[in-house]
Amino acid sequence: MVLLNDRNFEQDIKSGVSIVKFHSLWNTDSRALDASFRQVADEFRGKAKFIESEINANPGLAKKEGITAVPTVAVYINGIAVAKLNNLTKRQLKEQVNYFIQKAESP
Repeated sequence: MVLLNDRNFEQDIKSGVSIVKFHSLWNTDSRALDASFRQVADEFRGKAKFIESEINANPGLAKKEGITAVPTVAVYINGIAVAKLNNLTKRQLKEQVNYFIQKAESP
């Protein structure tokens, strides 16, 4: 799992499918998503990059990316933001990740 910051953001998301969890350490919903996010990351290892960004440590990045609620899972394909997802169950997260991987692989 990559920890994202303002300096490495563009480099980390520039190719392939990147799933970025914007979260806060103090937020209970963010903590509730942690285990599911890590399990889905393990399941899709090698097919997508799973990245975390703590909004209090990277407020400029959260603002630049339009993050207004935590946790938010943002999806990037080849550096382009394609979705911002909130209030996901593990099943929904898995379905969305699978969808965007398939979308990226289709011509």
